[in-house]
Amino acid sequence: MLKIKIFTINFLISFIIVLLSVTVIAAPDLSLIYVIQQGDTLSEIAAEYDVDINKLKAANNISNKANIKMGDELIIPQEKSEKSKNKKKLLFKEFNSTREELSFTINTHYAARINPGHQAPDIDKIPEDKIINYYVGPGDTLYDLARDFSTTIGTILALNNRENSFLRSGERIRLPINNLTSHQILNQRVSKQELDLLARAVYGESRGEPYAGQVAVAAVIINRVLSHQFPDTFAEVIYQGGQFSAVSDGQINLSPNQTAYRAAREALNGSDPTNGALYFYNPKTATRVSFFKGRRVVTKIGDHVFVE
Repeated sequence: MLKIKIFTINFLISFIIVLLSVTVIAAPDLSLIYVIQQGDTLSEIAAEYDVDINKLKAANNISNKANIKMGDELIIPQEKSEKSKNKKKLLFKEFNSTREELSFTINTHYAARINPGHQAPDIDKIPEDKIINYYVGPGDTLYDLARDFSTTIGTILALNNRENSFLRSGERIRLPINNLTSHQILNQRVSKQELDLLARAVYGESRGEPYAGQVAVAAVIINRVLSHQFPDTFAEVIYQGGQFSAVSDGQINLSPNQTAYRAAREALNGSDPTNGALYFYNPKTATRVSFFKGRRVVTKIGDHVFVE
């Protein structure tokens, strides 16, 4: 009888040990993934989640010399402390917007993407005339677009009603321009045909000039497009009567070289060696020099004088 009792007790102890082992093995593997925001540092993220910074680096294969970028995702290592457990409970409680009890499938990997301290972007305040359609180019990322358009990744995702960061080359997405300068907006909206026309004007007017002088000619044309004193399109500015000799003598129709295209792109990107000049002329060949004598000379590059 005693043997049976001992056997029964041993069996129960063994059963409990096995049960606990199964419970441990069956626990879901939960991962916390943090999406890096502008201005974040590794030390701040480690402190926020009570994680050792070296463990954070090791979990994400980050070397001491590596830099983190906005939009990248960091795996937050799981800590065993009570403080970390409480953070996870709060996280998943907040993550479940319906406030229903969360249930996890056994042996499944879960990831919660969070944005602590930041509210959802209010896209209703962005006027429709401050949103453009943009066609994704090769190599474009949400991080690059957010930087180029002076906005946030969250705003871009909200404007396009999407949750993932995957972009396909050639697809059309909506991007805000309310935080851009007029020059930046022009650069984002310029078409291939307008770029070709600008490069032809640069080539026809200044192909024998130093490269800086070719950028300066492109900048003058751009300054006119942006000025209320002139038409607001490249075609109207360039073909305006009596303004550019390249139009008068037909050189506007020559095929531009790569240097002219490079100068046009550099000026579109914001380079302006003339500091806002609206006119340029060659004193050796100009027929209306008197028109320029009353204007302030900004700079001289090669054979061209640039004036306001």
